[in-house]
Amino acid sequence: MGEKDAQIMSRLGLADYLQNLSEQLRQGAFSAQGRHWTVPDDLDVEMQFKEKKGHLNVKLNWSWSTLKDYDPASRHEVSRWQDSMKSVKKRLGADFKALQQAVGQGGWPEARILEDFVASSRAFAAMAEPDWATAMQEYLDHLANLQHAVANRQQEVMLHELRDLQNCMAACHREFKSGAKNRD
Repeated sequence: MGEKDAQIMSRLGLADYLQNLSEQLRQGAFSAQGRHWTVPDDLDVEMQFKEKKGHLNVKLNWSWSTLKDYDPASRHEVSRWQDSMKSVKKRLGADFKALQQAVGQGGWPEARILEDFVASSRAFAAMAEPDWATAMQEYLDHLANLQHAVANRQQEVMLHELRDLQNCMAACHREFKSGAKNRD
């Protein structure tokens, strides 16, 4: 899901770092973590300034599609993966919504609804990137707990696991979007 670099820097050190980034952006070339990318003229940019209880938090995110830096064969493979992942995510979202609606009416989900959700979840896990392994294992553990709760008619546990699954999906979605906006 990407790498974060947290450290303490001096004000001047941060200014120098940002100036270096600025020069790379001006030149249309960006290098980080041993990789090199071409920077397009237009970027997706998010800026957030938040002061709370005597502490200022500033976030600056920018992103762009890197597909043009790939060779044609690799570009095709990434595009194919994106399309497949997009359809699995869409199906997973629809199946989760159906499951929530069935449970929201105070009952138990029909076997087919739960089976569809489990199948979509496993398809998503099979396509997941290796660096998502920990998050996916947590998700799959909650999925197994949900199945167990439904099989044993443990409504409170079932509702708890549905909330945990929703939280896992939301966290994954946030991380995916913040790390690679243009992959969707």
